[in-house]
Amino acid sequence: MLWLAVVLTALPLEVFASRETPFAVVEDKTLIGCNARARDRGLAPGLSVARAAASCPSLSLAPRDRAAEEALLEGLAAFAYGFTPQVVLRADGVLMRFTDNASPVGDAHRLVACVAQGLADMGYAFEIAMAPTATAAWLCARSAMRCVWTPQDPWRALVRPLPLAGLPLAEASRDACLALGLARVGDLLDMPRSGLIRRFGRDIVSLLERLMGERPEVEDFWAQAPCFRRRLGFSHPVETEEALSFALARIVREWVAVMRARDARAGGFVVEMTHEDGSLRSEAFTLTRPERDPQVLVRLMRERLRDFRPASPITAVTVSAPLEASTEGSLPLWRDGQWHEQGFGGLVDRLRARLGRDSVRAVSVRPDHRPERASREGPWPPQGPRGSAGRVAAERPIWLMDPPRRLEVVCGIPRLRGPLRLARGPERVETGWWDEPVVRDYFVAVNPAHEYFWVFRNARDEWFLQGYFA
Repeated sequence: MLWLAVVLTALPLEVFASRETPFAVVEDKTLIGCNARARDRGLAPGLSVARAAASCPSLSLAPRDRAAEEALLEGLAAFAYGFTPQVVLRADGVLMRFTDNASPVGDAHRLVACVAQGLADMGYAFEIAMAPTATAAWLCARSAMRCVWTPQDPWRALVRPLPLAGLPLAEASRDACLALGLARVGDLLDMPRSGLIRRFGRDIVSLLERLMGERPEVEDFWAQAPCFRRRLGFSHPVETEEALSFALARIVREWVAVMRARDARAGGFVVEMTHEDGSLRSEAFTLTRPERDPQVLVRLMRERLRDFRPASPITAVTVSAPLEASTEGSLPLWRDGQWHEQGFGGLVDRLRARLGRDSVRAVSVRPDHRPERASREGPWPPQGPRGSAGRVAAERPIWLMDPPRRLEVVCGIPRLRGPLRLARGPERVETGWWDEPVVRDYFVAVNPAHEYFWVFRNARDEWFLQGYFA
């Protein structure tokens, strides 16, 4: 087996939008994450809040958001699921298991490069490593050793110089090892196993056996969720569209990476904004066709938020969406039609995002013989029966008069810019007895200027114009 380990080295920071000012995440009055600006001022994890504030008065602080970190790791696991169904979720990263020869993108080196590129596109700070055992891969990733070891490599010898800090040891056991001068993995491997058991217990020996592939590794594999949800907090409450758009663009990058890995698309999504006063604003987006183009998704969000003026500053933004399976199938023979369809769907989505969900309306066909009642207006997309639309369009004009216009009749012949000649008909329509009964004979008529009209005669021999043919 081959195991690929991914460790997010700045997980507490990843759930906050990046800033150009010094910023740190705090837990128990201690810094646990600092951005680049804070590190440039000499700050580092482990420093107390009081000392950090004294060293950098412009430092911004935010409490650790473990719920948001868990959601981010779920998204990372969903991304990893696109490479293998055997994904293990860890406290600060994921493990992926592969067979020795099977890979969705090629050999081991190409696989690692592909995963690393996807992580870089999402903007994560990470370490990655591959080894024949899960413990060895995790040790290498935690030790910032970007290696790709296969069973053909002398990997058992290569793990010996690595520090014990990368092993999942109890803090008391690690301190005891350091006190005895055991600082490297090789130092522990050289010790008698019986002595290690007496000194530290059986767990440390079991860990070494799993590391070296001498004991089977039993892992609980992650089960994918049917939706994506990502929350990004702000170190300072924001009120500008630019700051909000920047955070949304970062979430969309992660979201699109997950959709591509799972071959999924988004048919709709919800953007939630948490305000400083505790209120929550929710904006729902419905797409005409499933989408995963990041530019399209970001553009829709910006269209909706272009004139948005929050009543209270925003402290966090969340994007949630179900992940729908891709239904594109193979490409059509004529690509022009596909691009026209995508362009129209994108136009509808942009209009709805900019003008509101009910701004785009659709006309659908109703099963009624009366022309004025044979169509109805409703929300997009149309919900009426589509099979009869072509038949009705072929027999009846699109442009109908509402109400019908009464025609002049001379010697029993209707006139409209001259006498009308009945070219086709009659078509008897006798219906509506339950609400508004009608008895009509419809004709296609033409005048001396060769203009075609749709006219009808009622039961009292009165003539009316119902519509125009193009």
